[in-house]
Order: sequence, then structure tokens, then C-alpha cells
Amino acid sequence: MATIYDVAKRAGVSKTLVSRVLNNQSGVGPESRTRITEAMKELQYKPNTIARSLVLQRTNLIGMILDSLTEQYFFDVIKGVEDKVKENNFRVIFCSGRNDRIEKEAYIDFFSNGTTDGAIIYGSDLDDADLIRRRAQLDFPFVVVENEVEDANVNNVLVDNTYGSRLAIDHLVERGCRRIMHVTGAKGTKASVRRWQGYLISMELHGLSRYQSVIECDEYGVDAGYSAVKGFLEKNGKEALPEAIYFGADNTAIGGMIALGEVGIRIPEDIRIVGFDDDKLWGVDRELKKLTTIRQPLYEMGKKAAEILLEQIHDPETSRKRIVLRPELIVRETT
Repeated sequence: MATIYDVAKRAGVSKTLVSRVLNNQSGVGPESRTRITEAMKELQYKPNTIARSLVLQRTNLIGMILDSLTEQYFFDVIKGVEDKVKENNFRVIFCSGRNDRIEKEAYIDFFSNGTTDGAIIYGSDLDDADLIRRRAQLDFPFVVVENEVEDANVNNVLVDNTYGSRLAIDHLVERGCRRIMHVTGAKGTKASVRRWQGYLISMELHGLSRYQSVIECDEYGVDAGYSAVKGFLEKNGKEALPEAIYFGADNTAIGGMIALGEVGIRIPEDIRIVGFDDDKLWGVDRELKKLTTIRQPLYEMGKKAAEILLEQIHDPETSRKRIVLRPELIVRETT
């Protein structure tokens, strides 16, 4: 295996010049730089990344913690992060926190002990607040996506979930709906709380009362939405259904639509449905994918998070940033 000394000898330069080229430093003339890069190719030289990171005190790696690595929902976020770090010659280590605070803590410890130069934490679990506050006291660069702890000075990339709810309610009101019910996403997440609050605010702005009560779901998912709507129907009957239901997540909406279909409720003829996320669900009938929804700018969220993190890695003194991105209404057949 070729070494840096072999490259220097082949190129007819000093080891110091080769090191400067490897570390993208100045002080190397164009001719020497060309000879060095050609020598590397001829010798198939691969730099020792561990030794290089010790010299530079940088790994050119960042870590990213998500709740899942298998859900298609996260793919656009991942792509946004990957595209941005690749532009800057960094790489990403992805891991799954599995909605487990202890698991997330372990990964952050792993990333901050010299394995990476910084980390992105994606997820809006309310239980993560203490974790985020503690990490805010350390020097390790990180960005929190989709969670906000008001008393912690951290980098934040957020979606304006309250605004997203307003888009949903405005749209349903424009369609003539006045009795609008809300079925939440997972009530233990900041995103669901903000969407719930946005529903209440938007209904009030239109001079409308909450229809019946908000139905709370303990978690996101098709099963949760199905159980919520089925339970409502069993308790109140079809006659008590509103003119529209705004669901806090697309997968929850899909479950609700299945429950409605089982009792012969037509969409949108009998009831209008709006979801949130513009999720892409595997194994769901195509007819159920015609859902009007609030689309999150997932790719932009990932890219912006990586951009902010890289800025802090390169300049630890840079001020923390709070970026709020707005979702958009996507009108389809359910309204």
C-alpha cells in the first residue's frame, strides 16, 4: 500500500507539500499540485483518514439521529442532508433513535466523543426537551430539526405547523365546511401540539366552534387513525359526523378513511378529508393516496440543517440560528 512518502518521491516534492494538498491548504504551486495528484492516482494512494483527523482535529463526518431509518417519510430529509454535506466533502452517519430518549442520548454521546464533528437530531418528542437543554450547554455543534425548546440556545430548523393548520382550515372553509373535526397525530410530539393549536386558532379566526371535541391519538399511524374514527362512529353514529375532518398526519388520515369507508361514507361527497405531511405510504391502496394534504418541505429541512451545522463546525463562535419553513397546501380528491 502506497504511503505519503511514496507519493512525495514519485512527484519529486517534499512530504510537507503532499500533506498540504491532502488537507486542501495553500502554499502549493499549480505545477507541484498537478504532479502530486497525478502521483496519487498512479500509486492508487488512499490517505489514512484516522491519522488525518488527528492532525486536523476534524473527522469530516456528521451524525444524524432519526426516529426510524426504514420509513419512507424520512427519505427526502436524508437526501437533503446528504446533498449538502457532499458539497462540502463531508459524510454522514445515520442512526435510528427508535423514539427512545435513552437510545438518542447514547448516540449523541457516541457522536460527540470525537467520532463526528457535529450532529443533527430529527424528531419532535416532548420527552427530548431535557436532553436538548443539557446538550445546549456543551461545545459540540448540533442542530435540532422539528423540535423546539424555548429556553435552550440551539440551532433549530422548524416547520410552521400552526400555519399549516391554518392552510387546512382555510381550505375546508372555502369548500363550504363549517363543522370541522380534528384528529391529532401523536399527542406526545411538539408537531402535533402545534397542529392542534393551529386548528383551534384557525377555527376561532373563522368564528367557528370546535366540532364535538378534538380526538387525541397517542401515536401516529394508520391503526391510530382507524381506531380514533371507528371509536367515534361506534359512540356517536354516522349522523354525528362533521362536514370535514382535519387529521394531524397523513397516515392517521388513511386509517380514518378506511374506517369511514367500512360504514359507507363517501369521500368527498359525504365528508371532506385533509391530512398533513404529504407522506408516501407503502402498501396503501392507490385510491387512498388521493389525499388533500399539507406538504412539509422535507428536503429543504434536511439541507438547511446540514448547512447550519457545517457553518458552526467551521466557525464555533457563529450565533445559533432558528429557521422556520412554511408548508404548502396540496389539493387532491378528498376535498
